[in-house]
Amino acid sequence: MRHLLLSLCLSAWMATTLNAQIGCPGCQINLPALPDDTLYLQNLPDGEKGQLYDHDISFRFPKTTTPVNAVDSTTPPGLPISKFEILSLDGLPPGLNWQPNQLVFETANQTDGCIRICGTPTVADSFTLTVKIKATVFIITQEATFPLKLYIAPPTVSNDGFSISNFSGCGSTTVSFTNNHPSGGSPDYSYTWDFGDGATFSGENPPPHTYSAPGVYPVNYHAVVDTGRFVLASATVLEADCADLLGLGAPDMYVLVFGPNGQELFNSSPDIENISLPFTFPITLPLDAGNYTIEVWDEDSGIEGSDDLCGAISFNYLSNDTLVAGGLEIALIIEKPVTEVFSADSVYVFEVPAAPEASAPNGTYNCTGATNLLLESSATESNQWLLDGEVIPGATEPSYTPLETGYYQVQITNEYGCTATSDSVLIGLYTAPAAPVFGNQINRLFLLDTLNVPAGYTFQWFESGLPIPGETGWSICIGQNGVYGLVVTDTLTGCSNFYAETVNYDPNYPDCISSSREPAATPLFLFPNPAHTQVTLQWQDSHSSASTLQIFDAAGRVVRLETVPAGASAHVVSTFELPSGVYSLQLTADRVYLGRLVVLH
Repeated sequence: MRHLLLSLCLSAWMATTLNAQIGCPGCQINLPALPDDTLYLQNLPDGEKGQLYDHDISFRFPKTTTPVNAVDSTTPPGLPISKFEILSLDGLPPGLNWQPNQLVFETANQTDGCIRICGTPTVADSFTLTVKIKATVFIITQEATFPLKLYIAPPTVSNDGFSISNFSGCGSTTVSFTNNHPSGGSPDYSYTWDFGDGATFSGENPPPHTYSAPGVYPVNYHAVVDTGRFVLASATVLEADCADLLGLGAPDMYVLVFGPNGQELFNSSPDIENISLPFTFPITLPLDAGNYTIEVWDEDSGIEGSDDLCGAISFNYLSNDTLVAGGLEIALIIEKPVTEVFSADSVYVFEVPAAPEASAPNGTYNCTGATNLLLESSATESNQWLLDGEVIPGATEPSYTPLETGYYQVQITNEYGCTATSDSVLIGLYTAPAAPVFGNQINRLFLLDTLNVPAGYTFQWFESGLPIPGETGWSICIGQNGVYGLVVTDTLTGCSNFYAETVNYDPNYPDCISSSREPAATPLFLFPNPAHTQVTLQWQDSHSSASTLQIFDAAGRVVRLETVPAGASAHVVSTFELPSGVYSLQLTADRVYLGRLVVLH
């Protein structure tokens, strides 16, 4: 059955979260089309540190073990599952809470449910959440835990030039930068980075950069993209050796540009009548490698005849200057467009608060019945107590009463979401040993229940409230009336228990031996020996009063106490419940009979 329920839990849920039901109400069940009797749970989406996380996940519990058998053949199919109960969800990132639509699911009425996880995570990491549920098959219940993964990514900001991952941190942060203007391998890109802490980088992709002190760091980025073609932007005619109307007037001017292969690439027509020099012709003509020619013309067509060439000058894309050929003087403006990107953003490193101190003013352990254990924080506000590294829901006061054994810490959070955690305090809440009730047999006091003694123990006998020196064994022989007591202490926990009662001394048994019998012990006859299920005891004489039989184990503890009727000379003892081992037997009547028994099963 254990395999059945454990397999059910582990196989059914390979992704959920549950542990502090606070403040995430109203989840919506949203399941795809599924068989009625099936196992299904949606996965948890990733989140980002410092960003609101608000997601619902839906699930369906099975009604029988048949779906479990499909994934785990060791689970017998066809057994009805009557109830599931969601117990807890541990390990959520700080800042996140959870709340299911309900905790208990009677499978006859409902198997579908949902959980909302919400809040703002304050830590970026991969988290393994621990889900605990309880399933009921027939009348047997079994609890099980299983892991669920949740990834909270570092925060990211972006601008025109670059993106920053993990742009804020507590005490320090290591930042990754993404260049939003990659070069693609082109040599015509150049980059300059200033990280704001005195460090710089010249290159496309800087390595991760660590900021190790609190502060605000402005990051400046400069990219130069020099991939454009050369462009003849304009030509300014400064001087030209031509005139209009037989040399008597200003020319009507236009310009032509020819490519390296002689093809006409630009014509400024119509002409500019009666031009006044200098005059600038806008051109905007892309240039490639090779020699180009620019010609300046005076429009004289019509009655004046053909146009006059005022001059021609050869140039290339590096001729960004004033050129002269004969009487023609031209200033060329040749440009190569360059794109520059300037971007800035900031990295924030916040102060980490000083670690608080957790103390236990009343001690660090207690035994059953004690209620004075207390944990106290040195911080007066923003406290959160932890047990074995996990958040204790609702434990946010400066003091806390521990309810179980474990390592306790207190964590504080400042206004920036930065946390500091105290050292651990080991708290032990232990069960005291069973009360050491003892019996009295002819003035010998002996522990009645020897099987519930702790694994590590000490005894101390008392008389009238004072310890009896040297009496630390399983029994004691008394010599007078009095109030006798026994303390048993668990050496592993330090917890003790005490029992006392008034005991009347029998003067007929000084030193716990009858004054009318021989001091030497008489042997008991045992058969069969070794024994399996029972053994018969025989002795020489019958006695007029009832006798007491004590059976001691190898450690000297009384494991059996029986009364033998008066007049008997034999007695049968069941050994079925005695573990295999060697035992000592003592029959006390008018005289003492001793024997040694071996039990084998």
